[in-house]
Amino acid sequence: MELNVIDEIRHISGSAIPEVELISELQDNERIILSTCEYFFKMNLTMNSFPFKGFILEGPPGTGKTELIRQMTRKLDKRLHNVYFLFIDGASIASPKWGDAEKRLRDVFRYTSKLKNEAKNPKLIILFDDIESLMISRGNDLAKEWHYSINSILFHEVDRLIPTDTIVCATTNRIDLVDEAIVTRLYPIKIDTISIESLLKSVNEILNVSLKNEKDKIYVSQKIREELQKMKRPTLRDARQITVIECIRSGVWSS
Repeated sequence: MELNVIDEIRHISGSAIPEVELISELQDNERIILSTCEYFFKMNLTMNSFPFKGFILEGPPGTGKTELIRQMTRKLDKRLHNVYFLFIDGASIASPKWGDAEKRLRDVFRYTSKLKNEAKNPKLIILFDDIESLMISRGNDLAKEWHYSINSILFHEVDRLIPTDTIVCATTNRIDLVDEAIVTRLYPIKIDTISIESLLKSVNEILNVSLKNEKDKIYVSQKIREELQKMKRPTLRDARQITVIECIRSGVWSS
């Protein structure tokens, strides 16, 4: 179910998120986030200023941070029903018109009340993807005047959240650029480097779909392993790119 309250922002039901098997390195973190969100969404909390507001996931690009939150929301919806996922990036907030960005950001935090017209007792997971592009630390040379206004609004809106209705998640690969005030409002989770074996599991899913010849699969998989082993900290994105390169280079994707 998609909610077109603001066209630029994508809102979907957890049940509409396609199932993806997370790599083993992400599964423990997924369980922590899932169990915490489920606890609060089931809770009758009367304290408006409760300190827990959500999570911030830190790690290199291509390590599955965004997919982790998507899959967590899907599982949460299966358990509780009426759980919605709101994906936010800087492009959906930024606007050249003065005041528009601030209004759009405020609108993001009004979705729980809007959802009450769509479903019974709805719950909302808001994901600010690559939050460093929106919440640049005050005093940073990259910060512009509009960042200060956005930062202030986000701090106040997050503080007003009640985690029994809405939980905020954020991802970043540059925690040093994110304003400390938002970092301290969210529980930090570090996404570690992914093992070669986990990366190859993702690679083999691609090969199993696109290749019929078992010898081709073994040959290309070995070439991909060799390339990944040359890299210091390969990511899922690296593994998929290398898979494409090796399949085309070796000719296994030609008829």
